[in-house]
Amino acid sequence: MGAQRLIVSILLSTGLMAGACAWANDSKDLKNVKGQIASQQQDIQVQQRELKALQQQLAEDEKAISALARKLNQTQNKLKDNERELARLEQEHQSLNQQADEQRHQLASQLRAAYQNGRHDYLKLLLNGQDSSDIDRLLHYYAHLNQARADALQQLAEIRRQLADNRRRAEQGRTRLKELLAGQQQQQQSLQQRQHERNQTANKINAQLEQGNRRLANLQQAASHLEQQIKAAAERAERERRERERREQERLAAARNQAGPSGHTPVVAKTQGSFGGLAKGSLPWPLQGSLLHRFGAARTSQLSWKGLLIGAPAGREVSAVANGQVVYADWLNGFGMVMVIDHGKGYLSLYGHNQSLLLGPGDRVKAGQAIALSGESGGQDKPGLYFEIRYRGQAIDPLPWLRRG
Repeated sequence: MGAQRLIVSILLSTGLMAGACAWANDSKDLKNVKGQIASQQQDIQVQQRELKALQQQLAEDEKAISALARKLNQTQNKLKDNERELARLEQEHQSLNQQADEQRHQLASQLRAAYQNGRHDYLKLLLNGQDSSDIDRLLHYYAHLNQARADALQQLAEIRRQLADNRRRAEQGRTRLKELLAGQQQQQQSLQQRQHERNQTANKINAQLEQGNRRLANLQQAASHLEQQIKAAAERAERERRERERREQERLAAARNQAGPSGHTPVVAKTQGSFGGLAKGSLPWPLQGSLLHRFGAARTSQLSWKGLLIGAPAGREVSAVANGQVVYADWLNGFGMVMVIDHGKGYLSLYGHNQSLLLGPGDRVKAGQAIALSGESGGQDKPGLYFEIRYRGQAIDPLPWLRRG
């Protein structure tokens, strides 16, 4: 019996030890798994911080490129104005040269005629015994005529001198503008190179994040941020519209009170270019290029395009599709340099991925007016324009509104 109890005790002790060893191994494996999870989470957090830092750097670079591109556009426009002014001065200079030649020929002819007539008239007066006062008056007349011609020629010479001076200053201005343009283009190339490097790094991190299915979350976050910005801009525009209407009503009431017994009131001009009043198929395209993505096309497995993506070389002018007022102009993650225009009656148009924005919030715009320059901001790999039309905050298909062809 004692031996049996010893054997049982040994077996129980061995079982407990085996269980304890198994438990210890499982606990160790669990700790290893937890450690791997924590390490993976830390890696993801580091990647997210790096991506956020890169996006911030990308925003700074693209804002700098936007400001420089806007200055380049202004310099190029000034250069065009300068060239037109030089052409005008050249035409005016040639015209005045021709007038000067005609004046010289006419003056020479008149001097010869005056000399011949003067000699003839002077001898005739002497032979006829005319009074000396008549002779003096005739000579004074010729002298006055010659002096007038000389004065006119001198004035013409002064005008030509001034034109030459203006032309010299215009040439100097053109030289300075060209130097400024060359310097700005060099700076732009440097910034674009920095942007290219940042985009490459961001693309690598985006590829890593896609492995963890975080690309979708990033796109959703960018879309949500855009929705918030558009909503806020639309609310501001609506408040401003109501305030304008209130002031207009007060002005009309005051005008009616001042109209007097006749009841006539001053004529008030109607608001120009209401987007809501324009017919479908009548809007100009904001940018001429190839249509890369249509409204409603799949962007990811869970997201679709809410506008049009139009491919075109960077730096092309982007035009407003209708009259309105800029309510947003800034950089947005995922969309780059974005401009939103309020057209009234609940309609908004959005222009994204621009290289530069030429206008700011509060600026009034006309249909067809240049508002931005096409680009690839927001981390795009191809230049162009992202274009949306929204009605009461909801994105609608822009194609039916745009002109065909």
